Amino acid sequence: MIVKKISLYIFLAFFSINIYANEIASYSAIKYHADYEKQNPKMKESLAKEYSKVRNLAKTLEATVMKNDVDVEVAKNLAIVDIWSNKFIQSYKPTQKELEELYKLEKPRTVAKYELRNILVSYEKNADRIIEMLNEIKNKQEKKDSFIKYVRSVSNDVASKQNNGLTALVDENKLNPQIKESLKGKKEGEIVKVTLKDLGTQILYIEKFIPEKVATFEESKDALINLAKKKALLREIELLSK
Repeated sequence: MIVKKISLYIFLAFFSINIYANEIASYSAIKYHADYEKQNPKMKESLAKEYSKVRNLAKTLEATVMKNDVDVEVAKNLAIVDIWSNKFIQSYKPTQKELEELYKLEKPRTVAKYELRNILVSYEKNADRIIEMLNEIKNKQEKKDSFIKYVRSVSNDVASKQNNGLTALVDENKLNPQIKESLKGKKEGEIVKVTLKDLGTQILYIEKFIPEKVATFEESKDALINLAKKKALLREIELLSK
């Protein structure tokens, strides 16, 4: 009988340790975005002590000064829904048929993209003179070469200057609204001017333009997967809320 009790206590203690270890792992992931199992023994010990303090403090507060506090109850409810939602999104795997139906329904399109070269000057008059001289050059390659020379000699944009003024290919909707508006209807090889408050005047050379188009299924697959997950979550919420 005594042996059975001892075995039961050992089992319960082991079970509690496992639950507590799982809580520490969760704490590490939520607070530090770190994998607890990949930490060295010293870090594991530090995380365990830190979480133990947080855990004990929370339980003390909940039983005393925060007992029956409405904010605690609301925070719990929000946290439960939020954690469940994130786990549902991560675990839900849409079928190929589901994605294909969404593709037909949504008719996704790619966003227009620009690759630009940039000259930044302090005064608009200087920009106007540079643009005037560049536009006198009719040969496209010569105009581009001259633009690069101006980048090297007068541009205040240190970052892009290191790459002859060239910036990375960027989605149209990520551009500054003024720049986006100025680029409307323009073609590759054309030059536009944009004066930005507290920054200066930018002279932009359109190196590459990729227009908006109907996206292929493969191009839109990641977005379709995310959309399918969100729709599935809404359906599950509706089902559980009845």
